[in-house]
Amino acid sequence: MHLTARDVSIILSVYENRFLKRDQIQRLHFAGASLQATSARLKKLSDHKFLDKLQRAVAGGASQAIYALDKRGADVVATALEIDRRKVRWNRANNRVEWLFMDHTLGISEFKVCLDVALAGRREELLFYQRGDRSHLRRISVTGSKKKYFVVAPDAFFGIQTGRGKCIFFLEVDLGTETLSRFTEKVTAYKRYWKSRQYTEEYGFNNFRVLTVCESERRLANLIQATGKVGGRQMFLFTTFSAIQQNSPLGSVWLSPFIDLPTSLLA
Repeated sequence: MHLTARDVSIILSVYENRFLKRDQIQRLHFAGASLQATSARLKKLSDHKFLDKLQRAVAGGASQAIYALDKRGADVVATALEIDRRKVRWNRANNRVEWLFMDHTLGISEFKVCLDVALAGRREELLFYQRGDRSHLRRISVTGSKKKYFVVAPDAFFGIQTGRGKCIFFLEVDLGTETLSRFTEKVTAYKRYWKSRQYTEEYGFNNFRVLTVCESERRLANLIQATGKVGGRQMFLFTTFSAIQQNSPLGSVWLSPFIDLPTSLLA
């Protein structure tokens, strides 16, 4: 099979995000193309072991196609990135995960897809984007709590260059699976991390904001209220997946405690 430049871009996108749904790949790489054309090309990439197609049963007997990297795709990644094949972070066994983990990873991917689409053709530039891993985990000491420390463990970490400078963000994807008490521990951890200035020593930037994307308006309101109760203010921004899908993550779709009107990510 002869790989086109778009094929290589698809493979790299899947590698970067770990898992991508068919519609996410279509938005990134098949703008204006039909669903049939997208599916046909992805089938070829799957049949030739560049992508691993995962099927998930859903209500009504339909299935949702999800794609991960496969063996030949890992070879393409190594060549495209000019790295040793052994440094490609992939193992086919890791494509089989619990569906809750899959859903969370796809939620992170959805934000990244929306962000990439929104930045296309704009003057703002994505400086870097890193999926959260152990290298971003920080233990923040606390007092007056049963726990010795809270944890900063973002789902992603990225920066955008604007005409006014750099904007740095930590991303949290919330699927409603954790208690509000646990979420406020995250808020407290980020607040103390900001106050410590440790991030300036580690990354070299002066400020950051924490973005949380959730699934429903009800959850959105609960998260904002809980954040306000522990002193979280404008450094914490909240929105829903439907808002960034219908508008743009760069638009005025973000809410914060003690702010009445939606604001822009780059305001």
